[in-house]
Amino acid sequence: MESRIVDRTSGESVRRSVVLGGGGIPGTAWMTGLAAELRRRGIDLGAADSIVGTSAGAVVGAALIAGRDLDAFADDPRPPGSTQPPTAVKPELVATVFSVLSDRTLDRDTARRTVGRLVMAEEPAQPAHIEPMEWLVGGNDWTDHRLQIVVVDAATGQRQVWDSSSGVPLPTAVTASRSFPGAFPPVVVGDRYYIDGGVWSPTNADLAPNSDAALIIEPLAHRFPPEQVRAELAKTVTDTVIRFAPDAATIDVFTRSATNPDVLAAWPEAFQAGIRQADDLAKQLIDAGW
Repeated sequence: MESRIVDRTSGESVRRSVVLGGGGIPGTAWMTGLAAELRRRGIDLGAADSIVGTSAGAVVGAALIAGRDLDAFADDPRPPGSTQPPTAVKPELVATVFSVLSDRTLDRDTARRTVGRLVMAEEPAQPAHIEPMEWLVGGNDWTDHRLQIVVVDAATGQRQVWDSSSGVPLPTAVTASRSFPGAFPPVVVGDRYYIDGGVWSPTNADLAPNSDAALIIEPLAHRFPPEQVRAELAKTVTDTVIRFAPDAATIDVFTRSATNPDVLAAWPEAFQAGIRQADDLAKQLIDAGW
């Protein structure tokens, strides 16, 4: 966690950026609870000048921009009365993907293309996969230009960044960004297969525009070396950086959820963990002049 204080004595408005990283279903729940409690304390992350969302962060970022009632997702992110079961996870494919991405004998582009070939052999997402996301993010349209959603082109392994000018419906973009191979099916737009933006980076923090203050929320900080995000942030111009990650108790929730075949079972507990940790983050943001 890193923080520097913003000098606001000039009275000028402060440009704020929020980067929401990947973290799977428990990470989505944790960030949603975190943002819900911050909003109750008068800190609305959805009011930031820019939001970069990757995977879980794309889901939360879209809900924030739309002004959704985050407490409505405290127990279940699916539409009320939904009977659709969660997508069946393919543990073998997930393990293979992690193995390829962590293989340091492969250059990153080769590793991503290898993952992409595995993904394009899978059945792509159907409308039934995207419709619940339309409900969760509050509609089909982007409400403004502030949100950037990160995806990876499965064939090339290259990162793409979608926003309100990209011509991709918001629920489709969010679904693609969180489509980690083996956990969710790839999303086809045009004739291209797209997958989780986390295949490129768990945060994609280098996309944060120049700002006075940047908040980087990293659900998977315990799984990746901190140098990766530092290197990404070195490409930006930001006076103040606050990095926030799950604490030990929250990590325990994430770890236990990984062995549960019911992928939504940990959602309520992870949401409450976010509420609990919001006290710490609120203090850091206030101290930093947010």
